Amino acid sequence: MTAPIVAGTDGSEESLAAVQWAAVEAGRRRVPLSIVHVLEHHTGPVADSQIVWHEVHRHSVARHDVPHGARSVLARAARRAADAAPGVDLRTTAVPGCADQVLTAITDEAALFAIGTRGTGGGAFSGLRLGSVALCLASRARCPVVFTAAGSRPDVREIVVGTDDSDEAAAALEFSFGEANVRGARVNALYAWQHAEKGRLDGYRGWVLSVDPVNEAAAALLSEQTAPWRDRYPGVAVTESPVRGHAGRVLALASQSTDLIVVGGRRGLASSMGLGPVTYAMLRHAQCPVAVIPGGIAAWAAPEYVGVARESRVGLGRLAACAAL
Repeated sequence: MTAPIVAGTDGSEESLAAVQWAAVEAGRRRVPLSIVHVLEHHTGPVADSQIVWHEVHRHSVARHDVPHGARSVLARAARRAADAAPGVDLRTTAVPGCADQVLTAITDEAALFAIGTRGTGGGAFSGLRLGSVALCLASRARCPVVFTAAGSRPDVREIVVGTDDSDEAAAALEFSFGEANVRGARVNALYAWQHAEKGRLDGYRGWVLSVDPVNEAAAALLSEQTAPWRDRYPGVAVTESPVRGHAGRVLALASQSTDLIVVGGRRGLASSMGLGPVTYAMLRHAQCPVAVIPGGIAAWAAPEYVGVARESRVGLGRLAACAAL
């Protein structure tokens, strides 16, 4: 079975932007798209062993055990996806449970996951740009996750990837070159080799980058890291940019004029909210979609996700079976 691209939706504009992004990506890769809505406050019975699957543009039977509001959210998302990528192999799914647990479990079987940086949740934290579910996915997901905000921007056919000498950065480079190859885009590999000044990350707009003089060690490291991917993807144009500055500010500034920022998902108990500082800064400050690529050091073994993961694997397996109905 081809692993699907999955988009989470709660009806918010941010989540619909994620659906649109995922639909276009699924069309490029010629893989199925699954749109997932979590029934967090569902108290009624749910058929099919706790997972309800719906097909779009096929002969499916309406399920009366899914709340009207959830069906409306999924229908709106399906229309957005179909408009963005006509002909994409599209399914919608309603799953009961806690959103952060369900969506994180699903990433164990997805090829790629897309979600908005914020949802419809309110309360004391409603003004924050980065929602709790998005933060959970950034710190726990087992597949690449793309975070989007509401609004659209012109396609400039460029992917910017932040790199250093870590395993997570190597994974980010691999993803970036593969994505650029699919899109027909160029890669700009950025390596920030010095903190030019101290200060808050939210002051990047008035910050000037310095690219001269070039740090020879940083340039050599960057060339060494990109070399295997240049060889694997000879048709992808690459710019190597060793830049003097704070990595978070450099990437945030670059996000104003690129299609996608890619960073490694550095994780650890000593990190900000379970994330590395650059990843966290990108989720807060980037002006374009951000792809967070998990590395090999983060174990995904939180006990509360184990049971959900089993159910999700069964459900995602049914996606392929649905196509035969």
